[in-house]
Amino acid sequence: MSPRTGRLTVIAAGALVAGLLPAAGSAAQEGTVTVSVGYVCEPAGGAAADLPVEFTGSFPASVRSGEAIRPGDLTMSATLGGGLLDGLPADEGATVAGSAAVAMSVAQGQESADYPWAGATAEPAEVAADGTATVSFSGGMSSATAGGSGDVVFTLGSLTLELQVTPPAPDDTSPPPADPASPPDSTGGTGGTGDPTDPADPAATTLTCVLADGQDATLATVAGPDGAGTPGGEDGGGNGGDGQGTPGDAGGRPGGAGPDAEAAPGEDPAETGAVTPCPPGQPPTAELDPDRLIEPPPGTTLLTLPGVYTCTAAAGIVNSKKLDGALIANDPNAPTLDSVRVLLNKQMIISPGNFYNGTRNVAEFTLPDTEATFLTFGFMPVTGKVEFTNEPMTIVTEQGSSIDTNKTTAGFYQALRVYDVKVNGVPLDVGDDCRTSEPLDVVLKGMYPEYRVFTGGTLRSLVTVPPFTGCGTGGEDLDPVFTSALSGPGNYVELKQSPLCTMPCTPAVPELPAHG
Repeated sequence: MSPRTGRLTVIAAGALVAGLLPAAGSAAQEGTVTVSVGYVCEPAGGAAADLPVEFTGSFPASVRSGEAIRPGDLTMSATLGGGLLDGLPADEGATVAGSAAVAMSVAQGQESADYPWAGATAEPAEVAADGTATVSFSGGMSSATAGGSGDVVFTLGSLTLELQVTPPAPDDTSPPPADPASPPDSTGGTGGTGDPTDPADPAATTLTCVLADGQDATLATVAGPDGAGTPGGEDGGGNGGDGQGTPGDAGGRPGGAGPDAEAAPGEDPAETGAVTPCPPGQPPTAELDPDRLIEPPPGTTLLTLPGVYTCTAAAGIVNSKKLDGALIANDPNAPTLDSVRVLLNKQMIISPGNFYNGTRNVAEFTLPDTEATFLTFGFMPVTGKVEFTNEPMTIVTEQGSSIDTNKTTAGFYQALRVYDVKVNGVPLDVGDDCRTSEPLDVVLKGMYPEYRVFTGGTLRSLVTVPPFTGCGTGGEDLDPVFTSALSGPGNYVELKQSPLCTMPCTPAVPELPAHG
């Protein structure tokens, strides 16, 4: 686990501010909260309308100092109507799906941090005869660790919905379709044929929503430790205050972290670096790699969307099979870590009855140079620096009718260049262009519950390192040396990704994989 610093720590898809950095800790027990709030939403080109929303999630009733609050998945049920679906083919029997993001925050005492809930997805919901659709979005939440005293409060903020509507299947009495060349209507909706596969009618819209006046925005209040580090509430259950989102008593003593969760007196926790924020207004512009797309089953609908600009970070280890050693990519303990820009939901695939859904996403990123030490051929100590040159990453998710089937494949090409090489402490001039003869084909895979694009987690791959070329100077050919020492199949790669956050934001520092 990542080291602990500051009084309140958030492993979140949000900014690392005011001493809020990733933290370790034992998890507290959970209770269920249900919160009903009202939003006011503005559809593109339409009039503002009310949106009633209900959140349901799991939070512990109380927490000890140093104990991690790990909420369960959060579900948001939203009843869409009142003009919010105008301009879309939302007749009775149509289905509504999409994704949601809520700009939350978390605070303990005077410490606070952004706590975005991003990338929540919805199973398709049918439009009723009255023109409304109740859509249920669900997604994982990040962790927070209480390091000081006082209650930990989770607060709701603005809401963004990316909606896609699939019209009902036509029957023999359906009216003839409109001219496919018809331009979009002036409401920001989609004219055209009513066929969701027709590029003239993408059946998509974005709703931006703010909390209605007079709403209690508290999602949950977890009773925090007092000055002695014990949980609030004499019985350990803790009522967490008077907010409407107070978790119920989970029963028994939560967590059981005890005094061992605290750092020893005078002991300084290990430091982690800070993630370089993704630049505002610069989402990835790369196209999806068609060779990495997975053909969806028959009966599904492909939607091409503007996408959502999100940011994350990843740290990894790369094992060299031949040298029996490893190097670290984007070391969390370095002063700074590079971030990953992700255009989420560039394409979505939906289906009637939700038998299959998927997303296609694209990411652009850099990795800092890293230094590695190996024993070449088992006895000769060699150090060198490695430069990574990455092509854009295509990320494909697939899911059946249950989240348990969620799986992700992320593929990209990466070239390696080696420089500043020393053998047994003596510099070896390999030149400025000692690199792999072609890029590595990296295909990372992850499955629920260990990994989801939105919440992050662990991705793994086995890669083949191509032969080296351009190594050596003054007529000396060192290509065979590096090819013999480094090239070949079966090199294990493992990455840890932090949760996505919706821009503008700074992602959390990822953990370093345990396997190295």
